[in-house]
Amino acid sequence: MDRQMIICSEEELYVLRLADVIADREELDLQVQVCTSFEQAERLEEFQGAELLLIGDEIPYEKRQMSRAARRFVLTSQEGTEVGEEEIPIYKYQSVRRIFAQIVETCLDQDNAGLFLVPRKGGRRLIVVYSPIHRIGKTRFAKALGHVLSREEGTLYLNMQEYPGKEIRLGGKSASLADLLYYSRQEQNHLGLRLASMVKEEDGLAVLDPIPVSLDLKEVAWEDWNSLILQILKKGPYQNLILDVSESVQGLFDILKICDVWYLPYIESVEEEGKLDQFFDVLEFMGYKKLSQKARMTEMKGEPEICVKKALQYEKNTAYGDVAESDHGKAGSVEGNRRWRTGRIDLSGIGRVRQRYLSSTPDEDGIW
Repeated sequence: MDRQMIICSEEELYVLRLADVIADREELDLQVQVCTSFEQAERLEEFQGAELLLIGDEIPYEKRQMSRAARRFVLTSQEGTEVGEEEIPIYKYQSVRRIFAQIVETCLDQDNAGLFLVPRKGGRRLIVVYSPIHRIGKTRFAKALGHVLSREEGTLYLNMQEYPGKEIRLGGKSASLADLLYYSRQEQNHLGLRLASMVKEEDGLAVLDPIPVSLDLKEVAWEDWNSLILQILKKGPYQNLILDVSESVQGLFDILKICDVWYLPYIESVEEEGKLDQFFDVLEFMGYKKLSQKARMTEMKGEPEICVKKALQYEKNTAYGDVAESDHGKAGSVEGNRRWRTGRIDLSGIGRVRQRYLSSTPDEDGIW
């Protein structure tokens, strides 16, 4: 017998719309049934049983307490409405995403993860967008990349900037990256389910609010970032994880080391090319020479969507990378394309896609 979620309310249009959206949630491992009277719900429970009951507060408590459902949520018309001691109130006039998230959170807190599942599809890719050059539209590029990838694959975007600007909501009620780190540190088995209930969708792209306070971001240790990244890739429902990182993130080079793809946005400028020279010199000095081969140089020329399109088209059409969006010379060389770094860094590996396990083993450079 299929396990049931019954949604019962005398507001027929509301309950039908609510049921349609909840039934489409891939995480729900229950069959959704709709009733417009408590008597209908009673008959369903009698013949089929119910794991969860969502019931409108217009139905009196005397009737609601007769329900046999294992867990009962009351859809309230006003926030703060009191319900029975054994009931869980949910404000009905909020987004279905928030309603569903509250159901998931309650069930996980009561160790009822078996009512849900984490949809898993295909492989996993860790994509990092980082550049030592600032104010060139890097975050807009990262978001645009996420929107493009999300059209075909589940994609999660995490902003790890010190000051993410309009992305931040100080004092807001939405879950943030700080909350996800908290759950990750608890080493709970249900991080994938919690994550799916915490994110917001922006035109198909899953987004989680950034850490609200810059000092908190700086204090997160690399070990915590590493644990979180591995748990998302292992337990989350997303095929692509995009990290929009900054120098404020501890373990920046370690994140670049374990990622599958690293996009490095840049602009044509004598001053900015000097910054890139210095950055690559630092990589070599610190023993991270191979990271310079991994960078996919992406010129920020035009709108971010255009830059993303060119970067992905370049990635699709070549197995070996020159600098993305430049006049390509022979494969594996930047000579004639970039005046800087020519003859000083072997860039023969730029653009090559490598699918690797997220673990490190030493080599002659001591970084892999």
